[in-house]
Amino acid sequence: MQLHRAYALALYGLAFSCAGQVAPLEPLPQAVPDLTRQIQQQTQRLKQPIPQALSPQQLADTLQQKANLPDPLSDLPLKLDVRTQSGQLAWREVEVEHGFRAVEREWLLLLSSAEWQQLRQRWPQLSGFVQSQTRLEALNQLLIRLKVPLQLDSSALLQQQFNAELAAIAGRNHLYQPQSTPAASVPSAAQNVTMCERPVVVGMVDTPIALSHPALMQDGTGLQIIQQDFVAGDIAKSYGHGTAVAGVFAARHGGQPALLPKLRLYSASAFYASNDYQPSATLAHIIQALNYLAAQRVGVINMSLTGPANPVLAAAIDGLARQQVVLVAAAGNAGPAAPALYPAAYAQVLAVTAVDSQAGLYRWANQGDYIDFAALGVKVPALTAGGDWAVQSGTSLAAPVVSAAVACLRAQTPGATLADIKQQLIKQARDLGGPGKDAQFGYGLLAAPLKTQL
Repeated sequence: MQLHRAYALALYGLAFSCAGQVAPLEPLPQAVPDLTRQIQQQTQRLKQPIPQALSPQQLADTLQQKANLPDPLSDLPLKLDVRTQSGQLAWREVEVEHGFRAVEREWLLLLSSAEWQQLRQRWPQLSGFVQSQTRLEALNQLLIRLKVPLQLDSSALLQQQFNAELAAIAGRNHLYQPQSTPAASVPSAAQNVTMCERPVVVGMVDTPIALSHPALMQDGTGLQIIQQDFVAGDIAKSYGHGTAVAGVFAARHGGQPALLPKLRLYSASAFYASNDYQPSATLAHIIQALNYLAAQRVGVINMSLTGPANPVLAAAIDGLARQQVVLVAAAGNAGPAAPALYPAAYAQVLAVTAVDSQAGLYRWANQGDYIDFAALGVKVPALTAGGDWAVQSGTSLAAPVVSAAVACLRAQTPGATLADIKQQLIKQARDLGGPGKDAQFGYGLLAAPLKTQL
């Protein structure tokens, strides 16, 4: 009876984990502790607030669909050494609160030089924890990376040792993941019209882009890609996700025009390969990537990635919002009952869900009152790093459509504020679901072409 209950709980918990590729079964002695760990992870996740309960039929469908789809994060060991190609340890991934992952015992601070000086004067021992100190000119902040001893490795322990003020601004060096998955072999839809013909500028934080892809050829008249990598060159990279996202913006294939035919794309690469199919980005690398894009004066930044709430990420986003930079993020593929994911759930960010060609909601999309817009992202042709294309689904592929719309509005009205842009997008959107904004589709569907007269 106890085994039966554990098996049922495991299946129920899998309804709330991310879709991933099927992994081979492990021998029983290793599989049992892995199953126990997954049950513990899902128990923690089930304690989170549930924005919308699943109906019995939805739950049954979810269980059947998810039973054979392991969470890529659950397939990673509790500790994972990230090494350079020469074998040197770069950092160690570990599992932390609520099943998320972070760099072992690393914490970040994002603050002004004066604030950092005040903290060191108040607590001189902080200086002994400093691993690096990076000046972020565009954000006008310092990024401080700390390595704390085990006895201080939680917000509660930091608060006990220092005070609530420090604990409130310090965030783990969390890891964030992309949000797209393989789908059926036959695409059901593709972008076949341009969003606008204006010259536009877009920034993206993602994996590196395979610049040699035939659909992303730069001819000097339309597409221009400027790429900057923030992960050390001797650490293994994955190019697939960034190539797919760039393809949504700019791919020309099958006789179809690019969504943005006159695009200058600034690609800030922050990801490395955690395993064979799961790229990850540390928050420290993401913050440096955002600072680079702010320095390029891009008006919109696409972030097709998700992870936990973090005060350091929140501070960076707040700083960008004050500069009137529009941030667009994937809502997440954790399922309709999953907790909110970030950065999409921050108020200053436009959160994007995915729909299919019939405006049906992506079955694995996160839901909640933070969802702002929907865009095509289910069973769409996506570029691959190998020079081909494959059918993929996910909120990662929907977010660039909204970013493209923002870029066109920016080009059309350069002085528009964040509030102006959002109101224009609301006017562009086709209402789906219940009347008005809802937890599934937000304000509705955004699609090309951009309407010029509203």
